[in-house]
Amino acid sequence: MESGVPLDQPLEAFSGFAPVFPLPSLTLFPETQAVFHIFEPRYREMLASVMNGEKLIAFALLRPGYEEEYYGNPAIYEMGCLGRILSEEKQENGESRIIVEGLARVGLGELVKELPFRVAKVKILPEKDRHVEFEDLHHTLIQKLTYLAKISEERINLNYLFDPGTKFVTLVNMIAKHLPLKPRDHYNLLREDSIQTRAERVIWHLDDHIETMELLKQAGPLLPNPQFFN
Repeated sequence: MESGVPLDQPLEAFSGFAPVFPLPSLTLFPETQAVFHIFEPRYREMLASVMNGEKLIAFALLRPGYEEEYYGNPAIYEMGCLGRILSEEKQENGESRIIVEGLARVGLGELVKELPFRVAKVKILPEKDRHVEFEDLHHTLIQKLTYLAKISEERINLNYLFDPGTKFVTLVNMIAKHLPLKPRDHYNLLREDSIQTRAERVIWHLDDHIETMELLKQAGPLLPNPQFFN
């Protein structure tokens, strides 16, 4: 599906305003993709609006305690990721499945519309070293993920690791998005304006995850038989 903003070009044509799609747990990162099921009437209306415009949405993380105000305008964190809709698959019941690619970190400013969905003034937040290829960190990330795949009981697809076309920033953000972290920890990774610092924190989280998996494997034979809990 075509868009008014090419992925390989800066956002010079961006109006500076975008509808806000609040999420309870997922943080979208630049240069990563995510699939969303749009079913609430207000967000179906939002989708129809953006598909007739720039096809851009600002994805934001909901703050803790959002449940009580979910159907209103619960508080969100002040930073998010601007995403472009790559495709939309409409369902017979009016719901939609969309594929989105993250474009850039954004600061969420003044709301210019609140109902039925929020529209905010947003500011592009550049990452200062996104075009630098940190070879040592790149090598370390590949080593960590290769080892994690080796000790994991789940199959992990590492094809993108060895694709020469995968940029360092893309690799870092893909791993950051998929790390098994709490929502606030994902958000804190997005907040980093240095790809180098984000990569170092991703490596720290990978080491922590690997250590936990190794401890669980060592403790496995010592755990009681599951039938004891019945």
